Amino acid sequence: MAKPLLVFVHGWSVTSTSTYGELPARLKREAARRGGPGLDVAHVYLGQYVSFRDEVRLGDIARAFEHAIAGVLAGAGRDRRFACITHSTGGPVVREWLDRYYVRPGRAGDCPLSHLVMLAPANFGSALAQLGKGRLAGIRAWFNGVEPGQGVLDWLELASPESLALNLGWIHDYPKLHLSRGPRPVFQFVLSGDAIDRKLYDHVNAYTGETGGDGVVRLAAANLNARHVVLEQAAPVPGEALPSARKRLRELKLAGNRRAATTPFRILPGLSHSGTDMGILASVRDDGQPHPTVDAVLRCLAVSDEAGYQALAGDFQTENAVHQQPARRVEIEKIPVLPDRRYIHDPHSMLVFRLMDDSGARLGDLDLLLTAGPAADPNQLPEGFLTDRQGNRRAPGHLAFFLNHAALAGSEPIPGPDGKILRPTREPRPPYGLKLQPRGGDRLVEHWAAQLGADLGGLLDVIEPNQTTIIDIVMRRVVREGVFRLTRSLGARDFRDDPAGGAL
Repeated sequence: MAKPLLVFVHGWSVTSTSTYGELPARLKREAARRGGPGLDVAHVYLGQYVSFRDEVRLGDIARAFEHAIAGVLAGAGRDRRFACITHSTGGPVVREWLDRYYVRPGRAGDCPLSHLVMLAPANFGSALAQLGKGRLAGIRAWFNGVEPGQGVLDWLELASPESLALNLGWIHDYPKLHLSRGPRPVFQFVLSGDAIDRKLYDHVNAYTGETGGDGVVRLAAANLNARHVVLEQAAPVPGEALPSARKRLRELKLAGNRRAATTPFRILPGLSHSGTDMGILASVRDDGQPHPTVDAVLRCLAVSDEAGYQALAGDFQTENAVHQQPARRVEIEKIPVLPDRRYIHDPHSMLVFRLMDDSGARLGDLDLLLTAGPAADPNQLPEGFLTDRQGNRRAPGHLAFFLNHAALAGSEPIPGPDGKILRPTREPRPPYGLKLQPRGGDRLVEHWAAQLGADLGGLLDVIEPNQTTIIDIVMRRVVREGVFRLTRSLGARDFRDDPAGGAL
């Protein structure tokens, strides 16, 4: 069987193939060694796509990628395959291509892609995307003064309908396909750093220094080991008294809980999203010296079957756990004049909520509160549990919470380099739940307050460190009798102030 070609696909707002640095040359060198990856290093292709024009959407880039790769493969000979290494938005681009041209048409067994190694992919988007074109262009250390196109930013904004559609398909449909098995398997991997290059930190935009990620993409947003949970409110019974109906509808019942198939995910210590000193891509040198990115990429490219794929996933999980042990989470930076600064890199989780009702309407007029303890009290949540919260600007009712998992689950004391306790033990305060509170008073068509029911022990049952959980909350659209009444009175009357009546 012919060796696969090697294709590189860059990230957002890139205008030069220099973005790939020395990694392509380094992999060619490694492939030439005995025992190196089985790649056709005579055919290395550097992708160049436009993401900085407003009219270009991520689906358009996937469509153009299909045209480009089809031409390359046609010239390379029958049944040729390719391995792909992506950075940042390049990961979603190739995933969208795979989904659009092979998974949805039922052609997964014919896919020419053998390995997809994603470096810091924005699979669930990036918190930076909401800052907008002008402000992102101002962060020159990350984006070189180039304004990213609005079409791509819309996809990348946290909780966007487009990114959720791709990831929900990944969770529900892909496990049935067993892509990593069969005569033409497709192996996918995610590698992401968790360090912040303070030389690139932007003091106006704190997201560039947010722990739990690499300064642009959160670990939880890169990781494909995600979950989808559905919580539903019961339906009202026609004619039921309002106090009884409101009480019965108060609990949200678990209606679905699905995990994605396992994807090997590795946290690469000491690497950030960009930059020639710490960047997961740009810091690679073609000098033969050990480098975390090179080592991890070679391990991924060496996988040739399902057993090896699952074994590497297990190895990565073990290595991540060691890396994120409490004693290893402290980052100390020496800054001239100022005292040494200490940053604790706790594992984080991301919750993406979609609030809707049983008619399909998206609900942007509900307040969602997280709670803690037996009394389900928001005031009992542990200190430092919430790192960030965003609402998607184009999709009402789509919310993204970035949570400190160590604060919620509790953690051991963290010692400093001098042996003194830098942070004491954190005690958890379970069970963790949520409440939904409608805004405004009684209405003719309304939604009633609800909270997490007892059939799910608590949110920690569906939240894991470094991962994203999508939670759909389906409320009941309550229509009151007063929306339509019939009367036998033939006399004219004003019915504007009639009572709303019971729930239908």
